[in-house]
Amino acid sequence: MNRFTGTIICMMAGVLAMAQQVYELDMPVKEKTIYSGHLKLGGSNPSGERIEVNSYYMSVGGKPVIPVMGEFHYSRYPECQWEEEILKMKAGGVTVIPTYVFWSIHEEKEGVFNWEGNRNLRKFLSLCQKHNMWTVVRIGPFCHGEIRNGGLPDWLFAKPLEIRSNDANYLKYVKRLYEEIGRQLEGLYYKDGGTIIGTQIENEHQHSAAPWGITYPGEPKDMTSATYDANITMIGVSVQDKKITTADLGDLHMKTLKKMAEEAGIQTPLYTATGWGNAAVIGEEAIPVTAAYTYPFWAKPGMSPFCMFKDIQKNPDYAPVRYDTEKYPSFCAEMGVGIQMIYTRRPIVTAKAAEALMVRTLGSGANGIGYYMYHGGSTPKMGPTAFFSDEPMGMPKISYDFQAPLGEFGLEHGSYRALRLLHLFLNDFSSQLAPMETVLPKGYEQMTPDNRETLRYAARVKGKSGFVFMVNFQDHDTARVDQKDLCLRLKFADETLRIPSQGTFTLPKDESLILPFNFQMEDALLKYATAQLLLKLDDKGMDHYFFFVPGGIRPKFVFDKTTVAGKHCYTPEAGLKSTFMVKTSGGKRFKVTTLTREQALNACKVDGKLLITSSMVLPEAGRVRLLNMGDPVFRYVEYPSAKGFKEQMKEVPSVQPEYTFRKVGSRRLAVRFSGKEYPQVNDYFLQLDYTGDVAMAFLKGELVLDHFYYGAPWKISLKRFQQELTDEELSFYIRPLWKNAPFLSDLPGEAVPDFSKGSVARVDSVQVVPQYVTTLAW
Repeated sequence: MNRFTGTIICMMAGVLAMAQQVYELDMPVKEKTIYSGHLKLGGSNPSGERIEVNSYYMSVGGKPVIPVMGEFHYSRYPECQWEEEILKMKAGGVTVIPTYVFWSIHEEKEGVFNWEGNRNLRKFLSLCQKHNMWTVVRIGPFCHGEIRNGGLPDWLFAKPLEIRSNDANYLKYVKRLYEEIGRQLEGLYYKDGGTIIGTQIENEHQHSAAPWGITYPGEPKDMTSATYDANITMIGVSVQDKKITTADLGDLHMKTLKKMAEEAGIQTPLYTATGWGNAAVIGEEAIPVTAAYTYPFWAKPGMSPFCMFKDIQKNPDYAPVRYDTEKYPSFCAEMGVGIQMIYTRRPIVTAKAAEALMVRTLGSGANGIGYYMYHGGSTPKMGPTAFFSDEPMGMPKISYDFQAPLGEFGLEHGSYRALRLLHLFLNDFSSQLAPMETVLPKGYEQMTPDNRETLRYAARVKGKSGFVFMVNFQDHDTARVDQKDLCLRLKFADETLRIPSQGTFTLPKDESLILPFNFQMEDALLKYATAQLLLKLDDKGMDHYFFFVPGGIRPKFVFDKTTVAGKHCYTPEAGLKSTFMVKTSGGKRFKVTTLTREQALNACKVDGKLLITSSMVLPEAGRVRLLNMGDPVFRYVEYPSAKGFKEQMKEVPSVQPEYTFRKVGSRRLAVRFSGKEYPQVNDYFLQLDYTGDVAMAFLKGELVLDHFYYGAPWKISLKRFQQELTDEELSFYIRPLWKNAPFLSDLPGEAVPDFSKGSVARVDSVQVVPQYVTTLAW
């Protein structure tokens, strides 16, 4: 080699090194200590299966599990549609449904409890049990939940007592409430063979409160807290920076409430209590749960720290906290993958934001994830003109859509499928992930939310096996770019694993990614894959693993040569034709298929089968129902089946909805609809494309729905109004939108109209769309 050639080679090597962005992780030499027996939690069912909790994770029948909890309020949804919504949640990968029991809704009149209709808690929990969905009952007495008075009845305001304290008079009413709830839950507990596995005691005690609904315009808010806690009461979830001098009273009150619940028969393996923001907890008797809201309506908009990796067990979000973090697993019970809108603030949470938040949270060590809300609803009314909604906070009078994965009328927001990618993974692989500890890069503490250049990453590892978590998203930041020429270097005591072994990869803008390394597949060892693990099937007695990749990433699978027979490296083209077979050195075989991200978003697992469809899926025993908005043609891939990965199609007769509408000026509209029933139609949805401030819907002169404008069409289920609509019009009033509206900065640019001619109130289109239904039998 001459000097010139050598110089060129050295220069090329230097340029290559500069181009590569190498990110390292030093893997721990000693594994994390996980201990048990210190928490007064756990319990068995009649079959002998046991739920237990150690210092790091929950287990069922001795197997680690990461529960996926999705909040759904039965009292905010029509009773006749509960079962359908539970099935949608199940298809979304949710395994636990928490629900609030709002005291005020059940005892609106003192001494008269109502458990009928949409308030039928027992029926709701029985339906969850029918479909093997675990439940957590949030019994209050204070619930918050954007309900008037935080769920405390109006009549309680008139009593000479200290709410949310150990005042004997207050506890007398709480005791009556708990005994009523206990009667509704009887026989449905885990210990009885039921699916109620948890109870939440109170909510945000000594952290947050709601304004009393009995108020006067312009006056300061009078908050629902004990008088001695008035100076520390906050609105919403945030860091508590005030000194709490009455902590002993708060802790004592929480212990008292738990004892009262147990005495009322409310006995579950798990108890939880708010852990964030220095809230009062129940030492070693309840799991302190955490929260994170990237788009809170109660705070000024700005980049949050919740897309930054950390050790979330040691350093919970909204710290400081009032408990020893090393004693409890990190259960994130209120993850804001949506948010409620108030009149003055209308923040919008995207699917990418929701996914990034959860990838970051899992990578940071969370071993329980829960969403507030996972399913939206409609807050009930107190009478013809009075509302249970938290009106002093500027809430809609009825709408509680929350931009949840499943919205007010059971329709999907984009986050539903984005989050299902993670839920499918957890449903099949949480036993491997749960014991894995978080490993962070050196200097991670110096990372700031406005840093767009440095990769955000962490790993979870046990032994030498684990997953790398990466996020290229930041809330309130629209200037992020693709992160290119990346490679990871995982340093163990006896080897350094480079991902990829040659070349680099790109993490596209706003994408999040989880990559496996040293992952055991049968008796073969996958050294790494540049694809995200999705789920696993039993394919006629053979394991079949499914991965997926976002656009811009080429999948590569590299196996330990000593553990496979023949080929050890695969670079398939993502799609339904990507399947390859691996034969292990021990003679076993398994399959690997890599889906595109779009295919993965349409994937769900039902009865051990993979179903890929753009339709909404409702899984039932031996069959599924599919729902399509406006399209009578259902397309799906069912695997395994005789058709393999071939797309199948089923068509139902199309329907032309019968409706008329008339505009009265620019602000008023009336719709008349004849909802003829067809077996192939599950529901009809009225879609209203409008521009305005607030839209309101009326039936028989009463407000039945409302909607805060944020640029998206208003889609309304007509099933719940079907009887009234046979001889009544649904009328609308659109309040004009003004150029000085306080929330315009929250809206996307295309949603802000031209104000050159003054305020804007207009309806651009009205249509009724059938929601078709068909059934597939296995």
